[in-house]
Amino acid sequence: MTNEVSENQIYLALAGDIEIHREDPEKVFDLILPELNKADIRFGGLEASMSEKGTATTGKITMRHHPDMIEGYIAGGFDTVAFASNHCMDYGLEPFVETMELLEKRGIAFSGSGRDIAEARTPVIIERKGVRVGFHTYVLNLPMGWGANPRKPGVAPIRQDPLFGPPYVDEDELEAMAEDIKKTRSHVDVLLTTFHWGSSQSRTMTLSQQAAAHTAIDAGADLIIGQHPHILQGIEIYKGKAICHALGNLVLDHDHPMFLPTVKESILVKCIIEDKKISRLSFVPVMIGEDGRPSIQNEGDEMCGVILGTMDRISKKLGTNLKISGNEATILGD
Repeated sequence: MTNEVSENQIYLALAGDIEIHREDPEKVFDLILPELNKADIRFGGLEASMSEKGTATTGKITMRHHPDMIEGYIAGGFDTVAFASNHCMDYGLEPFVETMELLEKRGIAFSGSGRDIAEARTPVIIERKGVRVGFHTYVLNLPMGWGANPRKPGVAPIRQDPLFGPPYVDEDELEAMAEDIKKTRSHVDVLLTTFHWGSSQSRTMTLSQQAAAHTAIDAGADLIIGQHPHILQGIEIYKGKAICHALGNLVLDHDHPMFLPTVKESILVKCIIEDKKISRLSFVPVMIGEDGRPSIQNEGDEMCGVILGTMDRISKKLGTNLKISGNEATILGD
């Protein structure tokens, strides 16, 4: 990355979906570890449970991973993850709860999931250099029964359904999210809201994505990070705040005939906080190699130009002009 971080700044390194399933998981981030180590807070999406328990749900693609895969997240220095997806309960409640316990034991905070709805809607708050950063996570791609309630573990839901009518999301759950954000706003300096949303392997935004993101920003969120589509989507600016609709996959140790080559393209978002507000937002392109390990693409690398060009083109469709210099694209700030 071209810009160095000063002592009075806080650097958030923000990644997309992560699914580690391999021997030597602690080595998966080796190629990008120098950059991750520069960050004060590292965030990514935990796609599936880490447990050997449970029985696979029928009627959908299912995944789970051995608890040893936690070593990858530890080695990568991840401080917090969004453990809230359409796969986190593929093997039932027991491995879902066991994964939360594993994360707690190893010191990785998680958002979007809980033993009940109150915990699922509780933010992660991390303090660095006297600055408090909050994370809320919600799931729009919600299999039936995945949502938490007062008596059942699950994820923080915003149900979507074509029968609701535009923008196709449950109004009560959208309002509940807005109330969560308003409550958290006074307890943090910078607030991120992350969503598991969108259409898999499509760069097209859904109305539900835009409704959820705009509602979150109206309620007080400073930055929106999207996950799930397994493909890069564009960046939108709404009321001066960035909506990164989909960051792609940082690690995807899962092969499926439906996956296109674009599932290996990703970005690592660099959020700089100064004077207790976001002063600069940028990203660098990342590519998953043949061995499944992600690496930052530098100027001159073939995929550097491809990924930056794609992000520039699809963000322009959303009215956002990126400033590209070398291998870094600036979204907001100098």
